[in-house]
Amino acid sequence: MYQVTIFVLCFIAIEWIQASKIVDTKTITEKQDHDVVLVCRFEQLNKGDRVMWSKDSVILSVNDEIAGDRKRYEIIDKYNLMIKTVAEQDSGKYLCQNFDQRVSMNIILTILTRPSKPDIQQANKSLIENHSGKFLCITQGGYPPPTFTWLINQIKINESFYNVRSDTRQSYSELNLPMEKRFHNGLLTCHVENQALDTPLITTYTLNIEYKPEVRLRHGQKIVSNSNLLVVEDDRMTLQCEAESNPPILKPVAWLKNNISLSDMNSSSLILSNIKRNDDGVYTCLASNAIGHSQSSVHIRVQYSPMIHLDGGGSINENEKLTLTCRVDAYPSIDYYQWYKNHQKLNTSSLTSSIVIEKVSKEDSGIYICMVKNTLNYFNGSSIEKYNKTQTKVTVNYAPKVRTFDSIVAVDLLTTNVKFQCEIDSYPESIVTWRFNNNNVIFNSNKYSIVQNKSLSYLTIQQIQSNTDYGLYSCNATNNLGYNSTTIQLRSKAIPESPTDLNVTNIDYSAISLKWKPGFDGGWPQSFWISLDNSIWKETNQTFYTFTNLQHLEYYNITVRAYNELGQSSTVAFLRVQTKDVPVRKEDLPNIEHSSLELSEKLINYRLNDSSFMSIKVPLCIRIEIDNETNICERIVTSSGVLRFNENNLNNNINLSICISQYENYCGESIPVQIKRDTSFNWVFLVLSSIITVALLILCGLGIFCFLTNRKQQRNTNLSRVIASDKAPSQNQVISTKPVIPTTNRYID
Repeated sequence: MYQVTIFVLCFIAIEWIQASKIVDTKTITEKQDHDVVLVCRFEQLNKGDRVMWSKDSVILSVNDEIAGDRKRYEIIDKYNLMIKTVAEQDSGKYLCQNFDQRVSMNIILTILTRPSKPDIQQANKSLIENHSGKFLCITQGGYPPPTFTWLINQIKINESFYNVRSDTRQSYSELNLPMEKRFHNGLLTCHVENQALDTPLITTYTLNIEYKPEVRLRHGQKIVSNSNLLVVEDDRMTLQCEAESNPPILKPVAWLKNNISLSDMNSSSLILSNIKRNDDGVYTCLASNAIGHSQSSVHIRVQYSPMIHLDGGGSINENEKLTLTCRVDAYPSIDYYQWYKNHQKLNTSSLTSSIVIEKVSKEDSGIYICMVKNTLNYFNGSSIEKYNKTQTKVTVNYAPKVRTFDSIVAVDLLTTNVKFQCEIDSYPESIVTWRFNNNNVIFNSNKYSIVQNKSLSYLTIQQIQSNTDYGLYSCNATNNLGYNSTTIQLRSKAIPESPTDLNVTNIDYSAISLKWKPGFDGGWPQSFWISLDNSIWKETNQTFYTFTNLQHLEYYNITVRAYNELGQSSTVAFLRVQTKDVPVRKEDLPNIEHSSLELSEKLINYRLNDSSFMSIKVPLCIRIEIDNETNICERIVTSSGVLRFNENNLNNNINLSICISQYENYCGESIPVQIKRDTSFNWVFLVLSSIITVALLILCGLGIFCFLTNRKQQRNTNLSRVIASDKAPSQNQVISTKPVIPTTNRYID
């Protein structure tokens, strides 16, 4: 009966659908396996109205009666249709109809379905470095169609490397990725996601990339491929060749030096046990597998201490060009060059490998040393400095240079053993001859004696016999480079020659310093008279003198005359000189702010104006005047201080003034000195006087006390005798009838 009723209602509903009015259309989207409630609501829904649900013209329910699968459909809240655990086939158009009011509403339900777990498939037979690898990520089903994301080693791959294709049954993404060695054993990941998934579906694929060997050279703990490896000569070195490849290498590695095979080296370790400089070169390790071959190289640079050779030197003539070159074989290059001559350091640049002297002289002869230094660096970071040096001897040949110590010799007739001396400087050694008046050659004889060593020649005249022995004696030297001579005049003793070359060596506002060149002394010791304006004459044995206490800006005429035992020179050396101006005016000299004299200590305390004292740049002194007579001018270096005064008569007027040192007449204002007399109390004298006074008073008191005590004892004795006489008189004694009354009672106790 129930089925018949439903059938009848269905027939009626089909007929009614064509006449009902659609009042609303809704769209609902829900994820797969969720429950969904389709709500049917009309504005004027009466309690008794009949409502029917259908899907794609298939009736699902009438009122609360379910016509379909009761496990999946349920009417709730009287008119709402709940679909349990929705699936893909539940998507469609649902119709809710009100028979009584002849209205209806559409609900379009869309079910979001999950795709299947993706699968990654490798399209290439093998993956090879620097080739493109093709991969497919495939998933089944899913609505809406899923999206794909590729990652390698958790790093997202750019979308330009893959594309996505979808149909109703399956979706897939095709990835074309260039293979790199760094991707080997890496994880290729495919992410699939759509709106039905709470989290993406993930699958991974481990890459097996084949690549040719990657060769590295290791020294110790450091990779040294494609670099310079510094080693030190005579050290030991091990170079390790490491080859990483997939598939493994086919045969042992090969070693090359400067692109030439080292046939005896087939181990992965290259050992140089005793490094020599010819081991320097480019070393290469070569490895191969089925994919290809690779190599790695290192330039082993052998460091060694300098080997040097000095070009130039030997014998060279004066004024020729001398070139000394220090040729060095070293690695690393030289840090610096240092040149020495006769073990004395020369002032040359540290980069100077050559010394060039355009015109050599005899002073350039000597031993020249070239010393060089470089620095060898070890692999561990330490270093050592290496030095080497070599030398050469330079001998300069030059013509003779002849000089004498005395160009004039004055002696009297009959003087014996008159000796001349000349010094010869030459290389090679010279032949020396002596001549008289440039004509006659002198030989050893009874009159002459010639003695010669390497650099000195002596001519001795045994006795000056006559005036004919006076004249010019020349010393002549000759070698293969030239000739030279000097002359000695022999004459009788005479007055001295005049001084020459009178010059000023120093001049200021109060002093002039002079020097001059003495003439020949005439054969006797000479002295000099120095005159200042022909009024001041000074005598000296020196060839210099200084006049002091002069006036500033004054002209002075100075003459110097020589004299000896025979008289004075015929002429004088003359010079006219003006002294300089004083660098400070008198009114600018520092003021004395305070001065005092302590008589007991004989000390003068002074204090100057500090700012004016510091501004003066000339030495100053304090002039002390007693009764307007200058006593001394003490040099001062500070603006305040103490001067010790040795004068005995200090009760007169004492004045101080500031003067320029060594120019005591140029002074500032004179001020009197305050004299402090000694009024201090002598406590020692007071104490001694007090002690003596107290002692005297004590002695006086003791004397008075002793005197009074003695008198008292005498009175008492006399009184006792009187009393005794009264009590026992003798028979011969006349007894007085009157009592004995003392004249005073001050002695009676």
